[in-house]
Amino acid sequence: MDIKKLHLVYFSPTGTTQSILRAAAKSFSTEIVEHDLTDYVAREVQLELWKDDFVLFGFPVYGGRVPETFQKRLKGIKGRRTPAALIATYGNREYEDALLEMKDIATENGFLPIGASAIVTEHSVIRSIAAGRPDAKDRVFIEEFYSEVKKKILAINPDKIFAELTVPGNKPYRKYIKLPMAPVATASCIACGLCVKRCPVGAIDAWNPRKTDKNLCIGCMRCVRVCSQMARHLPKLKMAAGTFYLSGAKRIRREPEMYI
Repeated sequence: MDIKKLHLVYFSPTGTTQSILRAAAKSFSTEIVEHDLTDYVAREVQLELWKDDFVLFGFPVYGGRVPETFQKRLKGIKGRRTPAALIATYGNREYEDALLEMKDIATENGFLPIGASAIVTEHSVIRSIAAGRPDAKDRVFIEEFYSEVKKKILAINPDKIFAELTVPGNKPYRKYIKLPMAPVATASCIACGLCVKRCPVGAIDAWNPRKTDKNLCIGCMRCVRVCSQMARHLPKLKMAAGTFYLSGAKRIRREPEMYI
């Protein structure tokens, strides 16, 4: 099967998932189009893709699930038996039902999942967990995954029944838990408004950037990463609780996995 366009469709608050998908794009000799569903304005994206397109869906795992924000924005992304690969990134804890859920979402939206991968990355909240990952060993794996995906694309006959992709996970999916991890501003905040513009869910007050709506915040840490003044962080008590809760993730090294 010949692919006319490669589409990167992703949710990447801290930029890690985006960088992994962009690395993949370099190995495809075709036109590449990016669809970043992270920004607040992306909630209105409408896109229809065809059989001769190929899509890489990428997202970070939140509590073993596909981020709710990404789920909602994917409703406007439709395929016509468009082949797709699924890439879940996670901070060395577990990815649980995330790939199965993403496979179900993609299939329901008209896509044909042909491959999936779970890739370990630095944890977005407790950055000492899986620090420096993906590392050199991970990058070799990622290249191997994309190589296997390309082989499978070439073997596809879009007019014939294709074997269903099998990925781990359970139904019903684990309960979606929204962690209370809203960053706060420090005295060094200059109210420049960059965090307001970059917040995926519009949780930071445009008139007072030091104020965050904790009910809207999804704890993605984007505001912390983009702040040039390093003026946003999690409260010490919440950081300590998060570090304790995730302490087990520091003791082992999980390896990336692929499903073809």
